[in-house]
Amino acid sequence: MNIEIAAICDAATANGMGGRLNILGSFDRVFSPQFPMVIPQCSAAFRIRYQRAEAGEHNLSLVFEDVCGAAIVPPMQSKIPLEPVAQGFDTAAVNLVLNLQRLPIKRADKYIIRLSVDDEELISLPLYALSAPQQPGAPIAQGEQNLN
Repeated sequence: MNIEIAAICDAATANGMGGRLNILGSFDRVFSPQFPMVIPQCSAAFRIRYQRAEAGEHNLSLVFEDVCGAAIVPPMQSKIPLEPVAQGFDTAAVNLVLNLQRLPIKRADKYIIRLSVDDEELISLPLYALSAPQQPGAPIAQGEQNLN
């Protein structure tokens, strides 16, 4: 298996086997004037290419954790069916989108999204939560954030 695309983004959609993966606003860092903060909505999007011999059902795990390995949200465990590769093709692809609502970020730090298939980590994506410099005279509302 090969990861062709992996992104944390504002939003993503996927359609059908080998269909289109639409990604809006890919990012690897968020800024906030104060912590804890909440990312209201984001997605983790992946496109996995596989060989004919890899078709079949596989165990998938998606973990979002801090640098110490503590889970930020409960790990997602699922079965993923990789359809047989069509006649005349060498490989096939499957798109995965995980939509995350109200993602809690406790402190400025590095966070990691890990995708594993059959207990083998295929990719890890960093997400950096950084303190935003406060502009002089600008009030900070409770829970305000800057998602650049």
